[in-house]
Amino acid sequence: MSDVPMLKYVVLGPGDLDDLMTLLAKHYFTRENTYMSVGVTSATRRDEEDIKQCLESGVSVGSREQTTGRLVGVALSCIITSNSSWYTDEAKCSTQAEVTMARILNTTKSPVDLFQDPTVKQVLYMDIFCVHPDYGRQGVCKKLVQKCHDLGEERECQMAAGVMTSLYSQKLCSDLGYEDCATFHLNTVKETLLDLSTLNTTKFKIMTKYLSTKYKFTYKI
Repeated sequence: MSDVPMLKYVVLGPGDLDDLMTLLAKHYFTRENTYMSVGVTSATRRDEEDIKQCLESGVSVGSREQTTGRLVGVALSCIITSNSSWYTDEAKCSTQAEVTMARILNTTKSPVDLFQDPTVKQVLYMDIFCVHPDYGRQGVCKKLVQKCHDLGEERECQMAAGVMTSLYSQKLCSDLGYEDCATFHLNTVKETLLDLSTLNTTKFKIMTKYLSTKYKFTYKI
């Protein structure tokens, strides 16, 4: 799909935080399946910490309108190593909703050891994808993710990985060559807090992709 000519793509940093939170408040937290399942419609304190970490990492990318400078798309990512956990510390969650979300994501991640392959030293963790509806279905998100991959490879990441919680993100990553490593069925969670009636999928997937063809490994779970 051809590029959208009125957009420019930039590496995001801490100075983009306010614009980023404005975009996510309107178009991410109100429609992402994990948040919808527990009735959360705004960023939590834990989210703000994770987002700041992504902005500081130098491997997150945004798309801005050429004429207005408005931020209309983001792919947030960070780099993790075998010494840094990609699990959420439930003890740092301040509400029951946060605890439930953390428990869901941690359970989704638990079957997969990203560093099972000894050639993998660094992983580009793909955290949040979001594109303004004005630019939906125009290839913007795909380009954002590809540019994150380029940055990750430049920083010597061998693999990209993430928890894909929507049908859209799962298809996007599949089209980009990601493989399914594990699937978690949200309707098996025994939490009275959950409301699954409005979700577009109750299947969350761990998906991974090697960033260079010289790496190849079959993950066992």
